[in-house]
Formats: sequence, structure tokens, C-alpha cells
Amino acid sequence: MSGYRRAAVVLAAVLLGGSMTTGTANAATSSDVCGSTSTPAGWVEVRYWDSTQCGPTGGGMYNMKRITDTSGVGAGGTVSACTYSPRPAGFHVTKYSSISDCNRSRGGSSDYHNRTDLVKLTGLPAGSTRTICGLFDVPAGWTVVQRSRSMDCQQYKYGLPSNNNVMTIRKS
Repeated sequence: MSGYRRAAVVLAAVLLGGSMTTGTANAATSSDVCGSTSTPAGWVEVRYWDSTQCGPTGGGMYNMKRITDTSGVGAGGTVSACTYSPRPAGFHVTKYSSISDCNRSRGGSSDYHNRTDLVKLTGLPAGSTRTICGLFDVPAGWTVVQRSRSMDCQQYKYGLPSNNNVMTIRKS
């Protein structure tokens, strides 16, 4: 994929409410659906808001969401999703952060980050290494090379990580 085409794909994904980077084959397909609609396997939630299209507004939770298909993300590619979103198979968290699009309600700020960056490990060749968040969720076929601490992998917004919350892993 040319640099210009890759830039256009990333720009389109960002404008649609998510971000997809390296390894993306096609522009992200997004759909706006009512919040009570189940998010299909392989899709992620990237934005929440209210709309009269989905009934009365004004309750505690927003009643609309934007979902994005991740099937175009190649091995080693990344996508950002709201933390409340189901995580597609083969994707693992690399960072937590907060953005207004991922607030599920109009209420005050949470003590927890509401957005994750995810990397697709499926399809990477043997010998590949990646750094992911977590302590115990070592993907099948991967081994831990190193454990460390990082603010990027702390879901709680405040304070310092109290344990090793990052794993550098290598595919066997």
C-alpha cells in the first residue's frame, strides 16, 4: 500500500471515529446503531452519544454508538476502541487513555480510562515481538520475554502502577 493510500485510510478511519494504522487493508467500515444493539464479533465500539432516532434521550447512558469493523486490520495492525467494547479475537491491549467520544454517559469523569489501543497478534510470524498490557493473559503460541511497569497500561487514571502491568512477548 502506498504512503498516500495508507494516509488516506488512516484519515478516513479517524474521521469515522476510530483509528486504524499499519496493517489496515481497506478503509474502516463503520455503522451508527442504537446502544442496545449487540456489537457483532470482529467489530469495536468507538463512540457514544444521544439521538432521538433510538428513543428518548436524557437517561444516564447514551443511546447511540458507532461501531467499526476490524476485519481489514492486518497482522500487527492496530485499532483504538472504547474500553466497554468487546475485544475482537486475536487483539490485545497496548495502551489505555481517555477521550470524550468514549464516555458512555453524560455524568462526571470516571477514575478509569475509557479507551484502549489494540494490536492484532494473529498472523504475525514466529520470532515477532510485541509489548502488550497485562499480567496473566499470555496469548497462545507466545512466551513472555520481559515484564515491566508502564503508565500506558494502567487502566486506573491516577497514581503509579503497583505491579508489573506490561509484558514483552515473542511468538514461538
